[in-house]
Amino acid sequence: MKLASALTTTVALAALISGASYAADMATPPDSAAVVEHIDKAKKLAGNDLTVPMFLCRADSGMMVRNAIENDSGKWMEPTKLFDNIFWMGNRFVGVFAIKTSDGVILYDSGSSTDEIQNHIVPGLQKLGIDPKTIKYSIISHGHYDHFGGAAWLQKTYGVKIGLSAPDWDLVAATPLTAGREAPTRDVVIADGQVFKLGDTSITFYVTPGHTPGALSAILSGKEKGKTYTLSLLGSVAFPPNLDPTPQNGGLLLYDKSVQRFADISKKAGAVGILNTHAFADGGLQRLDAAAARKSDAANPFLIGADAVNRYYGLFDECLKAAIARPHSADDIGKPSVPPKRS
Repeated sequence: MKLASALTTTVALAALISGASYAADMATPPDSAAVVEHIDKAKKLAGNDLTVPMFLCRADSGMMVRNAIENDSGKWMEPTKLFDNIFWMGNRFVGVFAIKTSDGVILYDSGSSTDEIQNHIVPGLQKLGIDPKTIKYSIISHGHYDHFGGAAWLQKTYGVKIGLSAPDWDLVAATPLTAGREAPTRDVVIADGQVFKLGDTSITFYVTPGHTPGALSAILSGKEKGKTYTLSLLGSVAFPPNLDPTPQNGGLLLYDKSVQRFADISKKAGAVGILNTHAFADGGLQRLDAAAARKSDAANPFLIGADAVNRYYGLFDECLKAAIARPHSADDIGKPSVPPKRS
């Protein structure tokens, strides 16, 4: 990729996914007692095992996401088997899950661009022994192009059906694209609570607005050595800068309600593991590294237990409440997502 194109991509992507605070290197007031109280609750829930997602409680969490984009997007990882039926291909910023069924493969997301799907995701599948011609669906977690960038190529090359929620299909249609990216043709519309079946596999999807108007989260199963484990996949990460919904996102208030609801869904489903295509944000990178080095008799690092799953969503909720409690103004959505560079 040429330098100018790379810079355009970085700035545009940062604008799409930056979090609540855009002014990391500007003078900012100290957090109020109410904000600190939520952060302290999050720290308690994090314990010693869930410290990575605590960055979401910071006022400059958006800048940390931007740093991950700039520093880790080009750091490709080895394709990794997580469970007998779930696999990962990606870099240290964002990746794709492949769920293998008795009747083909479901991808969760599609890479950031045509280049990524062609030269990283598909070769990663092949390295794991999965024929890309068996991909039947790519379900996109949300309508930002680091997730749907390879979807149009999948449609054209393998006839893959692409699924998003209705609100995020609209978001995709309104997204300006740089060279090497193309919006997929509107295909499958995933509804809230929909049980999606392919072969011997069922995935239940939930529309969880916040990061985008209609981000999709999922309850799915990981299979290993004849046993089945329930997993919870949150379809978003970074916090928007605004409280109320806009055409670009659901706002912080809806995001918090979504996380509370999905936390309850995950608990009732008996989830014992968490997944996110932004593995840097939930401790997934460390689990991926452990999975890649795992010996056959070692415990699966993605099985963190029901208590840890519940605490993860609890700390996520507290970090959202901290973001909500920070000062907001009516024009927050119009502010730049990253601060201008100073000379």
